[in-house]
Amino acid sequence: MHHEPVSLFYSYAHEDEPLRDELQGHLKILERRGLISAWHDRAIVAGQDWAAQIDQHLRQADLVLLLLSVDFVNSDYIWGTELKLAMQRQAEGSTCVVPIMLRPLDLQPEDFADLPFGSLMARQGLPRDLKPVVTWALRDEAWVAVARGLRTTVNDIRARRGVVNAFQPAPAPRPAAAAGPDPLLEQVAASVAGELAQAQAARGGAAMDSAAMRSQALQLVDGADGRRVLWVDDHPANNHWEAAALAKLQIEVVQATSTEAGLLSLVQARDSGEPFHLVISDWTREREAPAAGLALLLAMRDLGLQQPVVYYHGSSAGPRRAAVAAAAHSAGALGEAVLPAELLPLVLRGLGL
Repeated sequence: MHHEPVSLFYSYAHEDEPLRDELQGHLKILERRGLISAWHDRAIVAGQDWAAQIDQHLRQADLVLLLLSVDFVNSDYIWGTELKLAMQRQAEGSTCVVPIMLRPLDLQPEDFADLPFGSLMARQGLPRDLKPVVTWALRDEAWVAVARGLRTTVNDIRARRGVVNAFQPAPAPRPAAAAGPDPLLEQVAASVAGELAQAQAARGGAAMDSAAMRSQALQLVDGADGRRVLWVDDHPANNHWEAAALAKLQIEVVQATSTEAGLLSLVQARDSGEPFHLVISDWTREREAPAAGLALLLAMRDLGLQQPVVYYHGSSAGPRRAAVAAAAHSAGALGEAVLPAELLPLVLRGLGL
């Protein structure tokens, strides 16, 4: 049985290097778990024949990502060398080529036939609907969509090798101590801590322990691969930073704005074989009965939905919060929080980490 990681090659224009870095950060979880091994031309060291290095790694790649933009299309080297070889290997069945739309291109479906990778656009282009990454309101949500699609592709490649249940939760391999910290991983953790610090400030909380937040973020990196969270709140914009922080950790967050919509999402996800692992809910919602979050939990249990539920609400300290906490505990909720510093440990527990 072949357990080697899937080798991944980034084909991109240097003008898009910052976007490539963002994508690599979102795929770092798969690297850390030993599922992929990524390479791009910035790994070439001084003195090496750069053209030979690119050719060698492109010929060995199991998966080639085409990071599409105007600069990608206008690059003679990419078009005449990298793309030519990648598509040749795709036709031979020796690699899988996935186009990823980074920045807007004036492409219509009728144009696809004239592109070397055109036949792949509708079938396996990312993100969904080929909406360019930079045009998403929350860019991290775009990267989550891309990474989710790539996770499926990597799973297919590994399955063809005979590796079953490639993304079944498993202990993550940690880098050897001698190797030192991974700069990209530390950057992801620091970015998560930054998002949560902004959310903490917006909710009027005291300054957070950023070191503790980074540590908890790394725990999620090691164990939360492929996890899905349903967040039920009639004002999802209020949770912008918290949702963005989870997205940076490759935790898919799906929003629902009502009890009815939340229950429908939970049932559909269960029936599709891709269930949610945790539910985060507010406590009250406009146009719903009081304690709508409690009603959601009770309805979930009536439907046989056993996901842990965490309440994230705006009740301040005092009798009101105490009443919410008591009702949540009595109903079997995992817990309640009003600040990000309280929420993240509950997410860790809810995801079994």
